[in-house]
Order: sequence, then C-alpha cells, then structure tokens
Amino acid sequence: MKLLLGGLLTLCCACCSFGQIFYSNGAVLSMTAGALVQVNGGVELAQSTTLTNQGTVTITKNSTFPIPGTFRIGTNATAGGNGAYLVEQDWINNGTFNAGTSTVTLFGNTQQFITSTNGISTTFNNLILTGTGVGNNRKKTLQGVNAATGLTGILQINSRELETQTNVFSVLNPAVGAVTYTNTFGAEGFVSSLQPGTLSRATNSTGTYMFPTGSSNGTLRFRPIELTPQTNEASQYVVRFNNYDANNDAFNRTQTDGNMCALNPAYYHSIQRVIGSAPTDVRMFYVIADDGDWTGMAHWRTASTNWNDMAATSTAVNGGFTTRTKSGWNFANPGEPYILSTVKPGPPTLNCPTVCENSSNNVFSVTGGSGNFQWTFPSSGTITGGQGTSSVTVDWTTGTGQVTVIDQGTNGCSSQPGNCTPTVNPSPNAQFTYTEDGTSYSFTDQTPGSVSWNWFFGDGNGSSSQNPAHTYEDGAESYQVILIVTNNNGCSGTAVQTIEIFRDIVVPNIITPNNDGTNDFFLIKTAGIKSYDLVIVNRWGNTVFTSSDPAVVWDGKSNGQPVDDGVYFYKLRASSASKEYNYQGNVTVIRN
Repeated sequence: MKLLLGGLLTLCCACCSFGQIFYSNGAVLSMTAGALVQVNGGVELAQSTTLTNQGTVTITKNSTFPIPGTFRIGTNATAGGNGAYLVEQDWINNGTFNAGTSTVTLFGNTQQFITSTNGISTTFNNLILTGTGVGNNRKKTLQGVNAATGLTGILQINSRELETQTNVFSVLNPAVGAVTYTNTFGAEGFVSSLQPGTLSRATNSTGTYMFPTGSSNGTLRFRPIELTPQTNEASQYVVRFNNYDANNDAFNRTQTDGNMCALNPAYYHSIQRVIGSAPTDVRMFYVIADDGDWTGMAHWRTASTNWNDMAATSTAVNGGFTTRTKSGWNFANPGEPYILSTVKPGPPTLNCPTVCENSSNNVFSVTGGSGNFQWTFPSSGTITGGQGTSSVTVDWTTGTGQVTVIDQGTNGCSSQPGNCTPTVNPSPNAQFTYTEDGTSYSFTDQTPGSVSWNWFFGDGNGSSSQNPAHTYEDGAESYQVILIVTNNNGCSGTAVQTIEIFRDIVVPNIITPNNDGTNDFFLIKTAGIKSYDLVIVNRWGNTVFTSSDPAVVWDGKSNGQPVDDGVYFYKLRASSASKEYNYQGNVTVIRN
C-alpha cells in the first residue's frame, strides 16, 4: 500500500498508522503536539512537501516495498518542527531539515545510513543512536555527507558505533554533556572515522570534553580522548582514532627527536584545535593488557617530519583504562598525529670528582638507576675497571673533557646521557738534587709548589722532610731514591734517581787475556764515579788503549791485535760527586 498525499493534511490524532509507504507529493503536512504517527514502511517527502512535526513519527521496516524504514526528504521538500523522529533504517536528506528542538532516533538493528544523493548535510538537534545489532549492524554510518547536532542539541551514542567514514560529524553545542555514550568497559559506544573524517566538538568552558573515539576496523578498540581547555574561549577541536600503525600513514615511528625508545605500533590519534588558542590538557586512554604500558606521549611535527616527545605527562587509572595526560598543551607546532610512547629515562645523576693530572684510580659514579651503565671518557681518561657498573676507576693524563654515562636499563630503553666535565688540577713536576760526602748524602727538593714530601732512600729508610740528609751503611753500591711530593690541590708528582755510592777505585795489576773466563780484562771498579779518563801505554810510550767509560774495558789488544806479554803503564783521572782522583801505575799482561 502506498498512501499518496498532495494537499493539506493536519494530523492531530492520538495515534495514526499507515502501512507500507507514506508518500507526499507536495502536500503541506502538520502534526500537532501529542500526535503519534507510525509508518510500517518508508516515508518520502517529495516535490515541495512541507512537514511540520510537533508530535512523534515512527518509521519501521515492516514492509516489502522500497525504502522500508527509511525517512527521505526530497530535493524541494522541507521537514521541520520540534517533534520526534524514530527511524529504523536510513535517513536521506536531499532537501531541507529544520531541526528546531526535535529529536531523531535511529533505532534499527541493521546498519543505518545518514546520507544524501545530492550532498546535503543534516544538522540534527538531538540525535540518538540505539539498537541491538552487532558487527556492521551496530553501525550508524555517514555515507558521503557530513552531519552535526545543533547548538542546543546532544549526540547520544549509547552502545552504537557512529561511523563517519571520511566525513565529519560536528557537535555544535559547546556544553560538556553534549555527547553521551555507554561507558561500560568493553561495551562502549563510540565514533569511528577514516582519514580525513573526524569527530568535531565546540567548546566554551574549562570543563572536560569527551571524544569517545574507537574503531571496529580490525581489532575492536575503544580509545577515547579527553580535552580540557584552560580558558572559556570559544574553540573547536577535531579528533580521529586511527586503528593501525602510524607507519602506514608515513608517520615513521623510527623518526623521533631522540627522546623516546618506542612508539605504540597498534594505533595513533589525530587531534587538532582548529579554532581558539586556549592551552589544553590532552588525555589519552589505553588498556595495558592489550596495548602495553607507556610512559609518555608524542606529537608528529610537520616541519621537522618526526615524532617529538611532549615532555612531562601524568598517569592515572580510569576504570579499566590507564590514562596519560599532557597539561597545558598549546598546539604550537603544526601536525595532527599523537601517539603513546616510551620515554627515555632522564640522565643518571653523575658524581664527577676533581682529578689530578697524571693520576690513577679516580672514581666516577652514578646514583640510582638499573646498575647497567655504559661509560664514555675523553682521550685523557682511561677506564681501568668497572665498565658496565655504576662506578668506574679511571687513570687520567692531562687536559679535561666530557664524561658521559648512559643507563642501559633492563627493558632495552636506554636513558638520556648524563654528562660532566671534571676539574683537572695540575700535578707538581717533582724534581730533586743531591750532594754526597762518601756515603752521606744531602737531598734538596726542587719542586715548585710542593707542600708535603715523602722520601724513599732505597735502603728501607725514608723521610717526610723537604730537604733530608741520609747516610748509607749497608755497603750496596747503588740505590733508587724516590721523592713523592704533593701540592695545595692534593695532587702528587714523583721523581726517581739512582745514586751510586763511591767506595774506592780498585785497579788490578795483572791480567791474563787468554779467553779462559778468568781475569781476561783490565776491569777497574769505579762505583760512584761521575767522570772517567783512562790511558794505557807500552814501555815505549805508545798508546795501546783509551777509555772515557768505565764500562769499556781493556782486553789486552791494540787495534784489534793481541799485545805482547809484558808490563804496561796506565794513567787514570776520575771524579765522584765531590772529589777528583788521579791514579797511575803498571799492569802486567801474561797470556800463558
């Protein structure tokens, strides 16, 4: 059955019912307050039809005719009034809809569409979504058009999915409560969008505005956003939930500012403040069991084409969700993508000592952390122990430079580097001189800036005087004398000299250079001698050997040839640290 109306019809009955299709071909229709009209089919307002609805129109799918359960406004038709529209199938607006204070309820249990064949967008007053369908039959879908709720209206999603596809659904009422949804954990209603579609909301208060975004494309997720402006400035925000890896949209998760270890690979959000300038608290919701745990939030900056850490964020638990909030976000840098992140821990607290030039066993350490640390030193510092731990020992040469330590953590997320540049104090250039009188020596410190002294004389004795004296009594011919000095900075330096004790000059009077290993050389014992000049001549006064080094000894040859047996004459001039010596005599050469 098709009811055709072409004139004036005023419906004021308590309840009127029409079967199949209610079709108006240019009529003027008026429903008074309290009127109830049910159409078990479709409603089509064609030609120049004008409908003023102050009552309730219910349109069901109980029909085998075309457009069952659909409410269609034709190109030149107008629908208005403050009544209610309960639609079981599609809302098709090709004409004019004046929402007034009306309420449109889409209550079907199959997928319903808000659409137009000529691109007309509908602005509802109140839009309520109900039904019991699941999967795609849960959806109320914008098909090829944008839509909105009005300045005083509400969007009531309940447990349904408002699928905007690539279109925008705008909530023009700036009241915080202008959007409601079922918030039972795991059964929430939500708004889903595909790029560039969004949910848009107007704001004019410092209340918290919920954007109940989610997606049934792939893994079913409800991941809302809350935005809290910090001023009452009239503003507009748009949000989209992208239920896939940001890499798919060329927002490469490996391109970061270096302050993060990882970004959420499962999804990201698109958030923009398109009108206004109010600093805004941005809150993201996630489920640790499904999404993993995250310690921060990041924003894609269009100018630098990378993800940037949003710095300090706070966390809380909200029902089955964990939230992460960035307070006072200014949307200062262009870029709509936002994502959950794992922020690199802050730099370790580095204890940087003052070191001395040419010093050993300097200790560098950190406080707290995982205990797994990587240390880096400049060329002047060499780690001698502790790499990988919270404390290292270092030998330091000269010059300064930056020391860096990174906490490598236990989960693969290394910290920001901790840095310090140690103060390097100069070490004293230790030096000393001495004089001797036999076995008695006087030592004099020559080190600039020295304030303390430790002498080690090489025979088990020592002194802490600046300029000590010491007598050697154990009969050794040489000793290693060590002086360690310290300056006002606590830095030390070391000087070492070997002294030879002059006991006496012993000259042999016979040699037997026959290569039997006994008495083959003319060897003069000269411990403690500082200068040495030896000349040996034959009986005719011809020189057969000379030496200015006690270690260079005569082997009974002259110019490489053995000399004849007989008596030869020597003359020796030598000096110790305090005396000069002149010796002369003869030596007999016997080979057999």
